[in-house]
Amino acid sequence: MEHEEIYNLMMEALDGDIEDSGRSNLDSHLHHCESCQREWQAVQAIHQLFLDSPILSPASDFAERTLQQIQESPYRIWLVSGVYGLLLLSGLVPLIALIWLSAEFGPALNQPAFGRILLQAGNQVWGLGQVVVGAAWQALGTSGELLGQQPNILGWLLVMAGIVFIW
Repeated sequence: MEHEEIYNLMMEALDGDIEDSGRSNLDSHLHHCESCQREWQAVQAIHQLFLDSPILSPASDFAERTLQQIQESPYRIWLVSGVYGLLLLSGLVPLIALIWLSAEFGPALNQPAFGRILLQAGNQVWGLGQVVVGAAWQALGTSGELLGQQPNILGWLLVMAGIVFIW
């Protein structure tokens, strides 16, 4: 907490707004605290760097050149408008298609036979997923056994991956 107050006093001293009592507190603390003394020197160096740095300003004709470039490019406005129009259409076309499809096939979706077909298709997809996961699990187990029996295979795989990475 004390160091935070000292830091605030440092900032006041840089701004020239420090009172005499604050200045004496800062000086006495800096005399006893080496880390705050280093901080004070760094802050002063940065402050001096900012004071010595030239103020940069844009070229005198920057605004005129910029306005001229903006005025000379009406085709850019048409191009950007066209791109935004295409993006808007690319978002609206699927939405319109979805609305049309739901209006066209909506009554058929409410039929009980459709629900049974969806349930059968879901069961088939679930079964296929189980087969794929089982095959992947079996392949991982077999690969693990092979690597346990032949650890040099893993070494060669790592060497090849390293060569590809370096290449």
